[in-house]
Amino acid sequence: MLEDLCHKLSIDVRYDRFFGHGGYCRLRDKAYFIINKRLSNEAKEQIFINELKSFDFNDFSLPTKLKELFHK
Repeated sequence: MLEDLCHKLSIDVRYDRFFGHGGYCRLRDKAYFIINKRLSNEAKEQIFINELKSFDFNDFSLPTKLKELFHK
């Protein structure tokens, strides 16, 4: 669900191996989530949640499960 939300927001999601965890960034007017693919699924999910909960979703109808994740 988190990746689908990123695609709706026109954010490109990339997984790669590197030192660090990753996160949200912008490069030349393009938005990206770059995530270390060696992380556990829970750690990857937490990176998405921490970054996305600061976004404005007034124009989107979020599923209840995502709303709950962002308001924790």
